[in-house]
Amino acid sequence: MRPLTFSDDKDHQQQWLPGGDQSAVDGFLEFVARYRSADNTSFCLEDEAAEEALVFMVDIGAICRVRGWQDSRTEYRVVTGGGDHRALAEEFVGGGFAALDPHGPWLPDAESFLRARSAHLEHRAARSGAEQDRAAQLRSEFDRSVLRQTHPRALRRRLAELTRADGREPVTVSGVTHYGYGTGDTVNAWFTSSGRGLVVTFDRSSALASTPDACAALYDGVPADLLALVRDVPEQGAVSTVPHPGGGTVVAATGIFTFSGPCAMADGLVTRLRDEGLDVEATGVGKLLERFLGQDTSTPDSEPLAPLDAAALTAFCRIWADTGYNDRWDVHYVLFDSCTAEEAGPARDTLLDLVETLGLERVDAPAGAASGEVWVRTDPRIDAELGNWA
Repeated sequence: MRPLTFSDDKDHQQQWLPGGDQSAVDGFLEFVARYRSADNTSFCLEDEAAEEALVFMVDIGAICRVRGWQDSRTEYRVVTGGGDHRALAEEFVGGGFAALDPHGPWLPDAESFLRARSAHLEHRAARSGAEQDRAAQLRSEFDRSVLRQTHPRALRRRLAELTRADGREPVTVSGVTHYGYGTGDTVNAWFTSSGRGLVVTFDRSSALASTPDACAALYDGVPADLLALVRDVPEQGAVSTVPHPGGGTVVAATGIFTFSGPCAMADGLVTRLRDEGLDVEATGVGKLLERFLGQDTSTPDSEPLAPLDAAALTAFCRIWADTGYNDRWDVHYVLFDSCTAEEAGPARDTLLDLVETLGLERVDAPAGAASGEVWVRTDPRIDAELGNWA
């Protein structure tokens, strides 16, 4: 190790000496974080004795290495990833200019750099577009799935049957009911009294059944209240857990399906499927759950529902007739379709009061929906009345 100097374009300078508590790389990156601003974006890590320097030009995505103060050799490299700055700083600190050779290509002049950066940005944009297309394709694939088309009311009934068939009982604690069946390959589900829920599949043979870090990442995007249902859960029955990188545990999963709005795959699950070139089948939801959903042996008649307030029912149906429709699976009423909250106005507040009065299950509108849209799960008592309004 040797003394190094940190500097920027605003004449800030800091010396680093070997033997201290902080590494040279951590010290330099801390220096960058401290002084970086909209008008201060060039930072230098310099070995004065060897006449070598590494320069980060963060505003244009360039890394520059310099050797010699007279007749200097200067070369450029495009920043290609978030870890480039640390990785190259570590190499420079350890071995100077020459240690950076394998981390090229290093370009001889600014013109070459600009051409390379342009090509990199075009490639990145094309890749981003392809990734977005693949994610959309996966979501579209799931949108045609049996699980997406199954009403949560019927799903809960079937989950209860499958739990009992496996020798267990659904357990309700503090308004949350847990269903679970299987050994090794498992299905677990949690639904709140308001209808929000999370279904988790675990298929031991899936390519998604890997490390704890990767399992935790599958849960990315799950709403906090639903994520809390699978954190630090005791291992019992069908529930198995893996350590969470942030501490504690999370339920082992290869498939994660949210019911905060219309049934959807978790964002982290979609990302993993996309990145590894896998299909929805890799979640195990087909063989572990969907093949049983057409075998629901209970009927709505076995669970009689209380009659609804007649005036509130009529008012709800009138708003549906004026502003709404049923989604294609008859799982949700969609009201104030494509309206902003301002366009919906006071009538939307009236609708929300009616939903509460009637005891219906309102869910979050899907991403991208207009701010005034209201999504409500269908109810057979409402359906019977809507026949007079369609």
